[in-house]
Amino acid sequence: MKTTTILKLMTAGLLILAATVFLAACSSSADEGPGNTGDAAAHVDDAADATDAADDHADDPDDVADDHDADADHDADADEHTDGDEHAADDHDPEMHAYLEAAPKDSLFLVDMAGLAFTPGVLEVKVGDVIEIAIQNSEPILHDFTIDEVDADVHISYLGGTGQHEHMEPAKEADVHFALTEPASGVVHLKIHEPGEYVFYCSVPGHQAAGMEGTLIVTEA
Repeated sequence: MKTTTILKLMTAGLLILAATVFLAACSSSADEGPGNTGDAAAHVDDAADATDAADDHADDPDDVADDHDADADHDADADEHTDGDEHAADDHDPEMHAYLEAAPKDSLFLVDMAGLAFTPGVLEVKVGDVIEIAIQNSEPILHDFTIDEVDADVHISYLGGTGQHEHMEPAKEADVHFALTEPASGVVHLKIHEPGEYVFYCSVPGHQAAGMEGTLIVTEA
């Protein structure tokens, strides 16, 4: 009887031990499963990051090229702007067309500025002619001879008077601008490249409105 009881107790103990081992094994498998899944997902993410990095690296040469092109365009624009400023400065350089002063003249004129009028009020020349317009101010007030836009070589020289010929107002942007602040004289030399009718006028406020203007007619050669 005692032997049978001992055998039963041993059998029960073995069953309990087997059940404990089985449960422990199942618990370990469950813990390792999610862990393995997380590791696999992290591995996939790392692979995706590596792929993106490779794509970014592949795109970098294009980005660098674009940046280089943008810099080149900016430099070209800056150079163009500088060239434009230099060209404008050359157009108003008083010595740029100094050759006109000594060149043979095709037309000579004497224009008087007085009484809010130019005398004569009409000048007629041909394209390509070298023109000399001697201009005198007969009054002790400011007058000027101005042509806003004309495609021409221009050279201006002042004669006689006190030498005070600066325009008292801010410098006027015009292709031809000759000013005398008092009785004096000077010469405007022109060689015009395009036919047309060009208005010359006095830019002193109120003078043109009062009739101080004239016409320079340029005909085909």
